[in-house]
Amino acid sequence: MKILLLQSSQFHKPGILDKRKKRWLLGMTLPYLAGLTPSDIKVQIKDDLLEEVTFQEDCDLVGISFMSHQAPRAYQLAAGFRRQGKKVVLGGFHVTLAPEESQQYADALIIGEAEETWPQLLRDFQAGRLQPRYQAEGLSDLQNLPVPRYDLLDLKRYKLLNIPAQTTRGCPYACNYCEVTQVYGGKFRHRPVDQVLHEIQEIRRQTGSKFIYFVDDNFVANRAHAMEIMEKLIPLDMIYGCLATINIGNDPKLLDLMRRSGCLHVNIGMESICPESIQAINKKQNRIKDYEHQFKALQNHGIGYSVNVMFGLDGDRPPIFDSTVDFLIRIQAPVSFMFILAPRVGTKIREQLQQQGRIFDNDWTHYCGFKVVYHPKYMTARQLQDEYWRANRRFYSLTSILKRLVWPPRLYNLHMLPFNLIFAWCVRHRIQPLNYF
Repeated sequence: MKILLLQSSQFHKPGILDKRKKRWLLGMTLPYLAGLTPSDIKVQIKDDLLEEVTFQEDCDLVGISFMSHQAPRAYQLAAGFRRQGKKVVLGGFHVTLAPEESQQYADALIIGEAEETWPQLLRDFQAGRLQPRYQAEGLSDLQNLPVPRYDLLDLKRYKLLNIPAQTTRGCPYACNYCEVTQVYGGKFRHRPVDQVLHEIQEIRRQTGSKFIYFVDDNFVANRAHAMEIMEKLIPLDMIYGCLATINIGNDPKLLDLMRRSGCLHVNIGMESICPESIQAINKKQNRIKDYEHQFKALQNHGIGYSVNVMFGLDGDRPPIFDSTVDFLIRIQAPVSFMFILAPRVGTKIREQLQQQGRIFDNDWTHYCGFKVVYHPKYMTARQLQDEYWRANRRFYSLTSILKRLVWPPRLYNLHMLPFNLIFAWCVRHRIQPLNYF
């Protein structure tokens, strides 16, 4: 039996498919599914962004993974394979939260986590009894997870060999713009530390890379668990990045261990400097009055970081764009990933905006984080769109880059200079830089 695992691309303009020669970063989902696949089944992984899909691929079953903004292309791919008589399975966050829509385009769906359901689906397919939907009765206990099959990828197609790994799943926070709680549950689950370390060593053996990216929504959510992992990373001489909440800036012992264990970069979800906006998205863990000293603590420990910012929240008024950029320049933020709120399927904020009649665009292609699909509360949609790009141009202006990165010079910031220059070129041409990752 042969299966094709396919990562969908997206339409960046109507009818124009996004195609490239290389990606910056590789994903974990399909290599992990390949790891879950029994060894007697042959697996091929294909990236629709990087490779041509002919619909003549030698396979018995096609599995397609995608996010909301990729859904139109994913459905097109599914239709193409089904016309050739291939059975198609769809999975991912969008499928899990919009199963009725997704079912129209697939022979089967994987809803939620795949540890239990993917092997069952494969057994059913081999026996000729494929079911329309597969959903586990409960959440995985994260015990004895397989090592992702990064050996099935052409790693030369990726500019940065930051190899994804995972130590936890789930989140107890109830931010209303996020799907994680609905899909992965409202509390953190933890993998056994020895199994995490085994996976990291196997990844290094497979890929030759010493760079790891922990994809956990909050790597340090369980402090003791994270610190045990970090202590055991020290002798491995690895370099890693992760996601964390800004309150790590209140924990100097944790920051010290992060640095000693090889943490090069942390992505922080700041989202907003407006109290009304933070309240509107229910991000209770962020305390705006503490931001400045928390970011300063990361700098003092020599840890580079990037800041996620979201515009268009229900507390945002026109001055928010300049005040946010002013703040980011003042604290010398190395990188800021700026987004427009995307009320994706399954989120509480989408339900709220729908009830208020404020969503005017339901084309999933536009739910990418840099297009306006709803009416903001205190400005027009056009204002939000234009000011978003102006904020990006200001932050990535030459003057801003010099102030944030070059003087006074800091070694942990200088590695972000090439990214800033790339982002500067992109935003001048109204191109979202994250599209190229």
